[in-house]
Amino acid sequence: MSDIDSNKEYRELFVIEANEHIQNMNNELLAYEQDGARERIDSIFRSVHTLKGMAGTMGYENIRLLCKTIENVLDALRNGSMGFEKRIADVLFKCFDVLSRLVNDENIMLDISTYIDELSSLVVNRTADAAENDDGSNGTVGVGNSNKSEISNEQDQLPTTITVRLEDLDRLVDLVGELVIAKSRLRGMIMNNNATMEAQLTHLDRLISDLQYNVMKLRLVPLSTVFSRFPRLVRDTASRVGKEVKLEIEGAELEVDRSILQAITDPLVHMLRNAIDHGIESREERISKGKGEVGLVKVTASKVEDRISITVEDDGKGIDVEALKKKAIEKGLISSEEAEKMSDDEALRLIGTPGLSTAKEVTDISGRGVGMDVVFRQVSKFGGYVSIESRKDVGTRITLNIPMNVSIISGLLVHVYGERYIIPASNVVTTMKVKSSEVMHIHGRKVIRIRDKDDGDDGGVDKIIPLVEMAYMLGINGYSPGNDNGNGSSGNSSGGSSSSGNGNDSSSSIVIVNNKGKSIGFIVDSFEYMKEIVVKRVAGLNGRFVDATIASDGSAVLILDIAQLVRG
Repeated sequence: MSDIDSNKEYRELFVIEANEHIQNMNNELLAYEQDGARERIDSIFRSVHTLKGMAGTMGYENIRLLCKTIENVLDALRNGSMGFEKRIADVLFKCFDVLSRLVNDENIMLDISTYIDELSSLVVNRTADAAENDDGSNGTVGVGNSNKSEISNEQDQLPTTITVRLEDLDRLVDLVGELVIAKSRLRGMIMNNNATMEAQLTHLDRLISDLQYNVMKLRLVPLSTVFSRFPRLVRDTASRVGKEVKLEIEGAELEVDRSILQAITDPLVHMLRNAIDHGIESREERISKGKGEVGLVKVTASKVEDRISITVEDDGKGIDVEALKKKAIEKGLISSEEAEKMSDDEALRLIGTPGLSTAKEVTDISGRGVGMDVVFRQVSKFGGYVSIESRKDVGTRITLNIPMNVSIISGLLVHVYGERYIIPASNVVTTMKVKSSEVMHIHGRKVIRIRDKDDGDDGGVDKIIPLVEMAYMLGINGYSPGNDNGNGSSGNSSGGSSSSGNGNDSSSSIVIVNNKGKSIGFIVDSFEYMKEIVVKRVAGLNGRFVDATIASDGSAVLILDIAQLVRG
């Protein structure tokens, strides 16, 4: 291995371990503000001391010097020569942020003298000996020996986790994807009457499925990876707007695909900031409404089948629907007539419109009309949807519903006007064959009535589901919605039944999907069984990237983005 490769490897390991220590510093200081437990300071000290040594080995002098000065403050807190107050926490948090910047960008040009001076000004009534005990000499020797002892004990235990390079993991996932495709193509080549070969293929199928399951687990990361940053975010945001806010987190142990977690991190940050800045009232306002002085923001994650729901809820003043409509009218997004006809739920969906904000003034936290549109866009990108509930003076609940995995997913193969497409299983509610006589028309639109067995105590209630031709939604050349006379799809695909509109026995193939919490039925020529598919990114029209998969015959099949297909 060359010196360059060796240095790069050491650098990567340093960044990973250093970030873990910085996250521990943040978590422990947040906890210390609440309980004042001495062991919190000890834990922070150990992380700072370890990071200082690592930085010294790597030759990062700024990190070493800043850690050295932080140790002086922590030492003063431990020996009682300095009392703890919020100002000390603010300075330490600020320095932790600086450490994070220095760790993650080795080329950053940053003057740390201001931060060192600010830390030094906190330390009072220090003896000369204490001030000198910064690099393991004299009194700090005890700390160094204590750390060595703890490290020695930790080394007696085998590690339960390992660090994997992201590019290596992605390559492994790609290879497993190719293996799944090869298995699918092999199955298509085998004659069904060859029992021996079929048995071997079944065995191979099981082995590949097990390999796929375990490899995909490597891509999963716990939500706590991101959720652990929220206590600090809430504390700082609440402090800046002069509010008191309590944060509760549930479900942080759930795991999701790494790419999804990266994509929703910013949206979740926007949602939390909005909840504190827009939702939670000031102390005086909360008291006047009979609420507790401290506002509550709750982040909850739960798993439902192959999807995960993440909810950010606050007990604030709720969303002013009328103000939202008024702002939308001012922006030219809707007319006054449309606003009057809008229900509250429909108005709440306007929040995802770019540039729409009801903030009375622009701050560095919110009010620029950015944030919620990012949330809607990012979640939609991964086949998910956003639901919003809000009640005046009770609070607001915003829920992100997203699939847990996006590399290898289950999908339904549908035939439309001679072409094949995949609908992600996470969007599919059910499939059915519907007779022409069962299709109704309401206000010029085709609908069907189905029984929702999950609603009500009397076996379910009837729901009206709008129907739309998939070929029309896809804008397929040669297809004309006027040709079907309201009786079904085009019928150009082989292998499925479709409606011809002649006779009571004719039927249509319907795929009912979920879009943003609402159901819609797509009329297709035919559909096949659910199957596992490997998601591939390919260049589409106008250079845009779309998702596709490889069929058993080697051809590419597009994966439909249901949210984009029925947008608006």
